[in-house]
Amino acid sequence: MSNTPFSIARPARMLLAALSVVVVSGCASYPNSSTQQQAQYVLNNDPATLLEDVALNEFLSKAPAGSVLNLARTPWGDNVEIVADAPYLAASGRECRRLRIVDSAGAAAPSALTCETPDGWVNQRVFANMDSTMEGRY
Repeated sequence: MSNTPFSIARPARMLLAALSVVVVSGCASYPNSSTQQQAQYVLNNDPATLLEDVALNEFLSKAPAGSVLNLARTPWGDNVEIVADAPYLAASGRECRRLRIVDSAGAAAPSALTCETPDGWVNQRVFANMDSTMEGRY
């Protein structure tokens, strides 16, 4: 009788060992970060307007947070100062930047939102109030 529990325990241990090997090999075959795909622009029928100004596109791509660009003509008006916030990765998978627009009289216009697409930066419609006084609130 003492031989029966031993004979059942041995196959159970073997099965447990085999399952452990399968689990470990499955984790080892998970793709590493160098083979993962980059986020893609996935929105369809997006009404965003392409920003065709080369200087503005280059500014949005390279400028650090707090950088200022003065332009004579923009989608937000003529003779405005554009202050770029830090870029962030949006839920759409695109890099986006919030912009503060200041007109030539020094009055702040509504904030703007721009996002990068394969064709360049676009002026994205703002869905929520992006007032800086709301930062840090949940």
